[in-house]
Amino acid sequence: KKSINLSLEDERIKKAVVSTQSTGKKKIQELMNERDVALDKGDKLEAELNEMKEQLLKAEFEKKELERRFRLTEDELDNQSQVRNELKKKSINLSVEDERIKDDMKSQVQSINEMEELISLIDKRYEELELDYNETMEDLNAL
Repeated sequence: KKSINLSLEDERIKKAVVSTQSTGKKKIQELMNERDVALDKGDKLEAELNEMKEQLLKAEFEKKELERRFRLTEDELDNQSQVRNELKKKSINLSVEDERIKDDMKSQVQSINEMEELISLIDKRYEELELDYNETMEDLNAL
């Protein structure tokens, strides 16, 4: 009886072991399937991360390019401002020079007018002297 009981017990243990092994294999298979799913998800996430890194690199490049263009534009604006300031200075200098030239011309015109008046006075005085000379000569000739 003990031997039959032991045999039955032995069979039950074997069945339990087989059942446990079968359940263990199923569990291992489930875990492996879960691992495969997790690996797939990990691969997808890694691909997304790489895509995001690439987009980030592109965005950083575009940002640097825009900053470079902005600096160029800022430099151009500074240059234009400097040119504008230089042109204003030249314009002011030209205006001052123009006023000086106008003043010189007015002065020259005034000098010419004064010279013409002086010449006119000289001409009148010459005519008066000529008349006096002619009268004197007539008076002398009459004597």
